[in-house]
Amino acid sequence: MSAWRKEWDEPEGRVGDGGGMLSMPPLPVWTKRLLLFNLVVFIVLFLTRNAGTGLGLGNTVTSWLSINTTMWWTEPPFVPIWQVLTYGFLHDLGGFGHILFNSLALFFFGAMLERSLGANRFLVVYFGALLLGGVVHVLLSAFGFYTGYVVGASGAIMGVIVAAAALFPNAQVLFIFIPMPLYLMAGGLVVMDLLMFTSAGSGTAHDVHLAGALFGFLYIKRGWHHRRTPEIAELPGRLKAQAQAKREQRALGKRQADEERLDALLERINREGMSSLTDAEKAFLKQMSKRT
Repeated sequence: MSAWRKEWDEPEGRVGDGGGMLSMPPLPVWTKRLLLFNLVVFIVLFLTRNAGTGLGLGNTVTSWLSINTTMWWTEPPFVPIWQVLTYGFLHDLGGFGHILFNSLALFFFGAMLERSLGANRFLVVYFGALLLGGVVHVLLSAFGFYTGYVVGASGAIMGVIVAAAALFPNAQVLFIFIPMPLYLMAGGLVVMDLLMFTSAGSGTAHDVHLAGALFGFLYIKRGWHHRRTPEIAELPGRLKAQAQAKREQRALGKRQADEERLDALLERINREGMSSLTDAEKAFLKQMSKRT
């Protein structure tokens, strides 16, 4: 699938002075980060799924970080709340179709949405759809609708696609090489999920898709994207700056402590001579002389 809007051709997409040659603009930062993170996690778990004994690292991690309905309500830890988030960073290790479809959809429609809404609102759509899909699946599993486990970013991806369609319904896309407006593609995906929602043994958590799509639709149609949004995209940089400030503060405190110890040792040398120092204190003096 692919997506393109005419206004994206100016100025980033046009190369040359009028030859009509187009190139994709750079991926927005958070679309790129999510793509890379999902791909790296998949590759690591795929390569280790049968490693060692037992289930293998990949399968063991998947059983703990997916929405594993056998761990909810009936077995310890009973409410593994982290799974409603972590399931979205895992994909089916039995093949490449799952990760490939989600990656392509995120590449095109995640980039479209992030360029349109900005990083923070894009992340609200992505993680809001992801979390709502996870919570809905867990609640339905409590009533016996689902067993086993669910993995994948499909709920988040559906939220992104539907939000993009709500913003740009007439944007032309190619879906399986068939040109169509985006609203038609998004609507078709939702209808398919609705029709297959009650089908047994489909192997797909259609409830997660539908919950993600609902979040993306409401986020745009209710005007939530016009409200003040938490600075999610700046959080990693803020945490990094705070960690750096703490390191600098610790380093400053250590320097001050070393200087106070040095002053005390020099004063003792002046009074009692070098012979009054222990080996450790002499080593400290040597270390400080190198520092200065």
